Amino acid sequence: MSGTESPKRIAVVPAYNEAPTVAAVLERLHPLVDELVIVDDGSTDGTRGAIEDWLPGHDRARLLAFDQNRGMSAAYYAAFTDLTNRLGRDELSAGDLVFTVDADGQHELEAFERLHAMMVAQDLDALLVRRDLSTYPWHKRLGNWLVSAWASLWAGRRLQDVESGYRVFRLGPLADALRYYRGYKYSETVEVAVVLCRLGYRLRNDELVAVPLYRSRTSLTDAAIDLGAIPLAAARVWTRRRAVQPAT
Repeated sequence: MSGTESPKRIAVVPAYNEAPTVAAVLERLHPLVDELVIVDDGSTDGTRGAIEDWLPGHDRARLLAFDQNRGMSAAYYAAFTDLTNRLGRDELSAGDLVFTVDADGQHELEAFERLHAMMVAQDLDALLVRRDLSTYPWHKRLGNWLVSAWASLWAGRRLQDVESGYRVFRLGPLADALRYYRGYKYSETVEVAVVLCRLGYRLRNDELVAVPLYRSRTSLTDAAIDLGAIPLAAARVWTRRRAVQPAT
């Protein structure tokens, strides 16, 4: 991509049982991006039908679908792998911007232009939104702080909201990070943050954005998985990079 060419904006939207909200989110999001990739994660409530009803007339949007629920991390991995393959075919640029947005309406789309401007002006590789959790229950705020502090230890830098799903990535760094993690359940968000930091990419996690509604599906089991996945992600970066270093 030349220095004067604007990066494409691609949004990835994972959806699982979001029939009441998904079409409205897609309708608001579609004009903001150049491409829209929706992943139906084996929904059982009519979400896929709602997406398929919305797709006609939106030629810059496409659907990837699982027949059974495989988890949010698998949905992201499928979309990111698809984009990485297109990068390898020169259909996309390493500098293109990949936004991740939830299908339930909890991400503030009014912040979209501001996030894009920050990525470009500060030449960032990733911008992980820091959610305003002031309306969240105290135990959710405490849990987020604990997971973020644990991730900061393994990332080698301070992360303030490592569980946020509202993010912007440069496609090149995202494709690089994809080699070091896959994610399980909800762990993709914490793993990619740690991996990008350990790989030395320019990342911010301090831009505060309001959360229009409170929504959480994560459990104590999911939190335990995230806590275990964090050091494993850091270890994969360390071991694989060490393996390719030339002997001295």
